[in-house]
Amino acid sequence: MKATVTYIFCFSMLLISCNVINFGSGDLKTDLELEETEITNVQDIEATFSVRNKTDETKEYSFSSGCQVSFLITENSTKIIKAEEKLICTMALTSFKLEKDESKTFELPTYFDIDLKPGTYSIKAYLIGYEDEVFATKSFSVN
Repeated sequence: MKATVTYIFCFSMLLISCNVINFGSGDLKTDLELEETEITNVQDIEATFSVRNKTDETKEYSFSSGCQVSFLITENSTKIIKAEEKLICTMALTSFKLEKDESKTFELPTYFDIDLKPGTYSIKAYLIGYEDEVFATKSFSVN
């Protein structure tokens, strides 16, 4: 019994780390695409974050500013940057709706001049205000 529980746990962790399972996005499909380029600075990251509505109902997301998407970069659980804390956003309420099977793609605002040391990093893209519900994560390496 203990071996079965251990196997299920390990297999679940493998699926999560490969972004096959994305807890938090519910009936939405999220995707984070990173360009295959050499990364040594946050500015080198070229990434898009997509959200697709896989439900039968319209989903609406509201934001307290003009900024709708952000990202968090960590190394060994240490925060390197949470873009939301540094973004300059318009003071306007914004929102968007996604009909059934409709998607929206965002280019991540990676214009921050922050050098990255060699290592393995994780980037989590998310909708601002919905970071525990609508997100996707990927790992990348800096040589």
